[in-house]
Amino acid sequence: MNDSWRQAALDVLDFLFALQHEGVRPREARARLQPLRGCHPALQIDLLVEEMAFDHSVHYDALLRPSGEGTVSLSYCPERAVPWPLRGVHRTNEADLVRVNSNLLQVDAAMACLDFIWDEAPIIEQLVSLCLIHEELEREPISLSDAELQEAMNKFRSAKKLFKAEDTLHWLERHGMTHEKLERYVAETAIVPKLRDRIAAGQVEQYFRRHSTAFDAVKIARLEVSEETLANDLARQIRSGALGFFEAAERIFSNPQERGAPPDASLFATIERRQAEPALRDQLFAATPGQLVGPVRVETGCVLIRVLAIVPAELNDRTSAAIKELLFNDWLAERRQAAHIEWCWGNATNT
Repeated sequence: MNDSWRQAALDVLDFLFALQHEGVRPREARARLQPLRGCHPALQIDLLVEEMAFDHSVHYDALLRPSGEGTVSLSYCPERAVPWPLRGVHRTNEADLVRVNSNLLQVDAAMACLDFIWDEAPIIEQLVSLCLIHEELEREPISLSDAELQEAMNKFRSAKKLFKAEDTLHWLERHGMTHEKLERYVAETAIVPKLRDRIAAGQVEQYFRRHSTAFDAVKIARLEVSEETLANDLARQIRSGALGFFEAAERIFSNPQERGAPPDASLFATIERRQAEPALRDQLFAATPGQLVGPVRVETGCVLIRVLAIVPAELNDRTSAAIKELLFNDWLAERRQAAHIEWCWGNATNT
């Protein structure tokens, strides 16, 4: 152990003492960790946090990882508090998920009800991505101002139609959440766009130059019917001029037996080249405005498409937001590929 490592250990202990004696909450503690990391760039310093549900007391443990020399764990326990090694000696079984009256539901039983999860990669990806996002924010925190947090909370309440205080209290009760936990959830959700901006910083224009054609868009009117024979008949009438496209749409909409799409399916749509199905992409972007494409087979029947306009890509706010989302997803995919993932429930073969 060299002198710089010893000094780092002393600095971390001082840091832990200060957190406990000043009653620092986890968000502020992670922010305070940043200057300490800056003083010891050769070390990886991580802060572990455990908050007790019944009294909201917080215990901190620090991990120091010098490159190639193992890990040192440091913690400080105030008088009359429970030391780190003794925490969790008596606790609810970790396999338990929820108790309703006298009935206890365990995690593996709950997941068995959702066994389709193993065929739904996005669900698993979202769970892993959530952990990776938390890991990144612990490493380099992002703070929200009081105004930003309030705006995020207002949007959340509006989205959930929680317009009155009692509505919010009922929602918290139904979901088993405290107001503090709700604020934490809303804050974490509001921080993700800031993290996305940080990950994509300086890359948007370069990405657009390399992939600009992927953001070309086609504006269409879309008519879906249930039977291929009917679709072919409508296509012949529309191309011959015997029937207008929108007259056909009105007729099909008024006849549920002939309709393939649900009643509220959108007649108009804008599709970017990168979003178009491969079977349709070339046809749509090779067509001229006013041209009819199809009928094309889809899961629920056949679709006829009238091309209204082709819009060349431009780097506007909407395109920039889409590129940031793509770059963020690529970053998450790389992190998932490199991550060590261990599922703590279910069949070991599946996990």
